[in-house]
Order: sequence, then C-alpha cells, then structure tokens
Amino acid sequence: MSLASSLSKLSFCRRIARTPNTFLRLVLHSKAAARPGADVTPRQKGEATEYLLKLANAPHPTALRPYAGDLKILYEIFWQQSYDLPQLRAGVFRTIVDVGANVGLAALFFLQKFPVSRLVCVEPEPANFRLLQSNLRGTPAVLRQAALSATDGTVKIDSSPQAYNAKVSAETGTVEVAAISMDTLLQSQGLSWVDLLKIDIEDYEQEVFAGPVDWLKQVGTLLIEIHSPASYAAVRRAVQAQGFTWEQATGKPVDSGLFVARNPKIATGQA
Repeated sequence: MSLASSLSKLSFCRRIARTPNTFLRLVLHSKAAARPGADVTPRQKGEATEYLLKLANAPHPTALRPYAGDLKILYEIFWQQSYDLPQLRAGVFRTIVDVGANVGLAALFFLQKFPVSRLVCVEPEPANFRLLQSNLRGTPAVLRQAALSATDGTVKIDSSPQAYNAKVSAETGTVEVAAISMDTLLQSQGLSWVDLLKIDIEDYEQEVFAGPVDWLKQVGTLLIEIHSPASYAAVRRAVQAQGFTWEQATGKPVDSGLFVARNPKIATGQA
C-alpha cells in the first residue's frame, strides 16, 4: 500500500471511530491481520471485537472479526465506498433485500445512504448470522438465516478458509442450512416490489439464475457481485431476457465483478 493510501486509511479510521480506544483497535488489529505469514489459530479467526463506529444506524457496538476478513469488508464498503455508485445515487430505495448479508456492513451502509423503510437480510453461515443479528439490532432489518437457491430445501456450505466468503458446495460443504428460492423469500416477507436487490453469494449466482427468474419482474435495480465467467453468462442472460439494462459498476476495476441491472419499468415510470 502506498504512503498516500496508508494515510487515507488512517484518516478514515480516525473519522469512523467514535472513541480513541476504537481508533487504536482499528489501527492495531488491521496491521496485525495484514501481517504476512501471521500465525492465526482457528479460535482467533472466530473471535469478534466490538468497535464503536460513527454509523448513523449503529447505536450499538459493531462486532467484527479482525482475522476473518470483516475489517477488510469494513474498509471496502465505508472507506473505498464500494457501493457508492453513480448508477445508484439517483435511486430512491425504500425496500431493499440484501442476499449474502454477511455480518451486516452492507446493510448498515444502505440504511445510512438511502431512505430505507423495509430491509430484509439473508445470510446462511451460522457465525456470520450471529454477528448479523448483533450488528443490526435496533434497526428495521428483518433477518433470515438461509442460502438463496433456485428451489427451497437444504444445501451444504463451506466456511473455509474464511466465514465471510462461505459458499454453497455439495463437494466441500460441511454445514447444512436451509435453502430458499427468491419467490418464497418475497412471498414470506409480503413483498410485491423490491427497489434494490443486492446479491453476493460467492459464485452460487450461476445456479440461482439458471432456475426460474420471473421474480425479476418484482425488482427495480439489481446490484450483484459476479464470481466467474459461467456466472456472468447465466446472470446476464437472465436479466437481459427480462429487458433489464446491464452494465459494470461505474468507477470500479474490471476484475471487481460488480454489476448493476435495471428493470425497464423504472425508465417507463411503471415501477
């Protein structure tokens, strides 16, 4: 990391920390987690630290695991502003569904950025879900522990090497969790329309979008992270078949895998 980037990151830590103790923790824990060859035990990876952060909708301490990638996501979302996209700035997103919600940092960003009245967060990995519950308490978020799938049922997830990028895998998965289709999810929450649907499900998007996708008609804007060429082809084919626009997130590196698709109803004022 360049000197300029290091100073910018340090300045960010100072701005987002509510107390000197949290600022010090962020700096020291980030440095320790980034140290090459750090000998971290499984127990250390799973341990969460509470940080008092200046987030509008996080009155309680935010619990993050320094050695399990959570600080990396904090920096991506709130320092590098990974979801502060030109394609989203003009949107009025009141109903948001966050699939692959992890520990709730993207949800906290959406609550801070948009006039959210309904927020549904879906996360399958048990350790992530426990932190999601902790970090979003006191917010309007409704939480569902499940993996998004083409059909309802169960799937196995693999949490190695990091819980934050746990993925569905029939071959290496060791933890069985509930699987829910988008149709069932929307029906269970009484949602006929979703202003913003964010999906980050670690390459399982290929299987989801290869199945029935009529539910896309109920989505205004799709923000999705793509993890492979096969997933890219499946998702793009599905959304364009529904008449959606499809473009890479503006200002992001080509390899970021972040894309935005918009329902034609938005352009015609039918939404």
